[in-house]
Amino acid sequence: MIPSGELVFKRIAVNIRTFHLSPTINWKEGVPVFLSVIVLMSFVSCKKEKGILSLEWQNESLSLTAEICTKYRECADKEWKSIPENLKKFTEGRLEETQCQKRFRESNAYKLIGADPLAIQTAYKECHTQILKFSCKDLQEGKIETVPSCLAFQKIQNRN
Repeated sequence: MIPSGELVFKRIAVNIRTFHLSPTINWKEGVPVFLSVIVLMSFVSCKKEKGILSLEWQNESLSLTAEICTKYRECADKEWKSIPENLKKFTEGRLEETQCQKRFRESNAYKLIGADPLAIQTAYKECHTQILKFSCKDLQEGKIETVPSCLAFQKIQNRN
């Protein structure tokens, strides 16, 4: 008589020996799988939003962005006392005109992605107006977080 532990071991060993994978794929099975992968990849790549090309909006929004960047540069702590040492160059770089414009060109607002294009334009224009009205002290205190149009705009920008 075989002890129960050995019987289980023999049964497992037999099952493992009878199961084997074929390293070759049947042509008739492989073609549909391959085509399915191609279709899925093309669907995923097409799903990514490209945005709406509007030269008028792009020029206007870059102009608004330049004014916002200028305002923040003027209000920045010139000695960078309020910014940790390891972030000083990063922050300074972000406020430079070319970097500021470059980052905006990559944004949802510039490409009119993430919401209705008119809603994006309206939110950005209203937020821009409010930022320019704020004093430097208001901006440093974070009062921009209380402006509904700026909050709406921030949500649009954070969408992927």
